[in-house]
Amino acid sequence: MKQKIFLTSALAMGVIAPAFAETFPSNGLMQENKTYDNAATSTNMDGVYEGTVNATAEYETINYLLNAGQYLPADSETITTCPAGSFCAGGTTVQYNQSSAQGIQTCPSGFGSSADGSSSNTQCYRACDMNNVGDSITAIAHATAISGNDYYGNGTDTCEPTACENGWHVKAAVTAPNLTSLIGVSERGNGYTSNRSTGSENYSKNMSNTIIANDPMAFAVDYGTKGIIKGHGRCSTRAGASGTWGGNPYIYNVIDSNFTSTLPDSSGQYCYCQLDSYTPVSGSAIALSTPWVFGSDFDDADFCADSCAENCANYLWRATSDTLAFRAAVFGSVQSSPAMCEANVININWNDVDPATAGQNNEGTATYGSDVRTPVKAQTKKGKTFKGWRFSKPEQTTTGNNG
Repeated sequence: MKQKIFLTSALAMGVIAPAFAETFPSNGLMQENKTYDNAATSTNMDGVYEGTVNATAEYETINYLLNAGQYLPADSETITTCPAGSFCAGGTTVQYNQSSAQGIQTCPSGFGSSADGSSSNTQCYRACDMNNVGDSITAIAHATAISGNDYYGNGTDTCEPTACENGWHVKAAVTAPNLTSLIGVSERGNGYTSNRSTGSENYSKNMSNTIIANDPMAFAVDYGTKGIIKGHGRCSTRAGASGTWGGNPYIYNVIDSNFTSTLPDSSGQYCYCQLDSYTPVSGSAIALSTPWVFGSDFDDADFCADSCAENCANYLWRATSDTLAFRAAVFGSVQSSPAMCEANVININWNDVDPATAGQNNEGTATYGSDVRTPVKAQTKKGKTFKGWRFSKPEQTTTGNNG
């Protein structure tokens, strides 16, 4: 019997058969692994019909689109994240380069650090140093040691004090809670309490005054399940813009004169309010960083000293259109702040003070480097003429084992 060799040979031929035939391309660019039907003509071969013809490979340069924080390394076709110590602006196209990386720059001299993926020279930094000069860090008043990073150019520095001069202490950084969201600016509070400038209670409504006992010009407002805020009022000769809290809604910072980080004094007819803390229900107090916000003009400094804190609390408690606008402005002024050196508050024990006038000049404390307020009157003693008070350190008491 004859073997069927023909079929086996046909299968073998199928394995090595060339690619399917195609029509010669109109643009003359022949692709890989193709067979072009009847294409070997002088028309297709640039007029050559005998001898030799060249088939020259043509290439198109690839453009690589870089996003911010990306670059193309040397001798690479893979876009890569910008490495630390550099910045890559992105937003452009680059081409392959065998010897040079594309789209990357070294951080400026002296600011040689950066995070992976940095896209601007303002993200380059150096460690904060008390001795830095020139472009340098933002001065941190009263600091003796600092930490954090000093960013190049207009980069936002993170320098913070870790130690302060004598008379000052490090006040921790504050991350601002959103009181507008947590408490709201549309509903009345549950109650409030406040003190006069002497520290005695001025007014309490549905709230115990003990949480701010003996704290001059302190106030607190209770918002029930939404928590409690505490703050202080302060009287000043700095005038605010009266009648500016009307209207609904109030657009914060339209009237910049009603917001100030400092007041020139603590006596005058103009009442300002400042928040100190927010305490959520069943939570710990959160320190707040806020400016002084103008509350009202009392036309009389003594009246202001007696009623400013109560005015602050009442305005933050009530729910009329003008008071809600005031509350929105105060809550909107809460801001995050870096750590800073804050002056120590020193308690002053005055002896031989006339009991009838004690506390009337807020003499019980002094802020380091600031004013010292003396009592209104010393006690009258028979046969003696009052000369004045002189500071002295209190005697230090020590304890030890007597066994």
